[in-house]
Amino acid sequence: MAVATAAALLAALGGALWLAARRLAGPRVPSLRGGGDPGLMNGKTVLITGANSGLGRATAAELLRLGARVIMGCRDRERAEEAAGQLRRELSEAAGAGELVVRELDLASLRSVRAFCREVLQEEPRLDVLINNAGIFQCPYTKTEDGFEMQFGVNHLGHFLLTNLLLGLLKNSAPSRIVVVSSKLYKYGDINFEDLNSEQSYNKSFCYSRSKLANILFTRELARRLEGTNVTVNVLHPGIVRTNLGRHIHIPLLVKLLFNLVWAFFKTPVEGAQTSIYLASSPEVEGVSGRYFGDCKEEELLPKAMDESVARKLWDISEVMVGILK
Repeated sequence: MAVATAAALLAALGGALWLAARRLAGPRVPSLRGGGDPGLMNGKTVLITGANSGLGRATAAELLRLGARVIMGCRDRERAEEAAGQLRRELSEAAGAGELVVRELDLASLRSVRAFCREVLQEEPRLDVLINNAGIFQCPYTKTEDGFEMQFGVNHLGHFLLTNLLLGLLKNSAPSRIVVVSSKLYKYGDINFEDLNSEQSYNKSFCYSRSKLANILFTRELARRLEGTNVTVNVLHPGIVRTNLGRHIHIPLLVKLLFNLVWAFFKTPVEGAQTSIYLASSPEVEGVSGRYFGDCKEEELLPKAMDESVARKLWDISEVMVGILK
């Protein structure tokens, strides 16, 4: 387990060093914001999970600037209200900025997901964009309220149920979009149908990668099921970003100095959020579905992320796990 964790950490550090070299060799990151038109998202409602910090907050800020009505779906309502207040102050002088709404959503609780969706369906006449952004990263072995391994439960199953419960509203609001935030670390994961709940063995790095691979397989299967509905779904990796997502990581002393040196070269949350903003708002991806993006460009996937039989089996099992099918 220690070897696997070290390998994943070294891979991340290697990526960070590559990013640092690229940053030093040229401009940081070009502005990729959704066209820059303050009215681009006027009249559109966007739901973002985990929008009170990091990538989610940066995504919310830009879409608000573009005129969207943004619903923040967050586990900690107090922190979400604080973040919402800050965003309103930051955008108070921005012409045409959209409306911001806070709603409580705990993706580690299927009961909370269902209650949240009932509220949205009762109070929102339309939903133009759903951004499945929230996530948990390399936490110690814990279980959700419903007994699922936490990373798989939050990153995949919680969003799986949320998306399915809101599909009707998204279809009625078409053309509409679903954006799923995954990670390049999906490459280190696999879908072990004999131990999806990691009760036989648990490695926090590999289980995170498994949940991110599940995000991609879910996206591709959902895209297949949504053909002809005018609802699109795409998945992205944001790159290596300076957020609090890695709060559960223990960095060995020997590599901590190196980590601190490269930290400054990680993307800022605003830079990391650009692909989410692009997929949510850009006319360039109108009608595009089932694709994988990074830095606002389509990228290739490994064969295991394109396995249709695994994607369909994962979908079927996920429906049972979250109670859509008995």
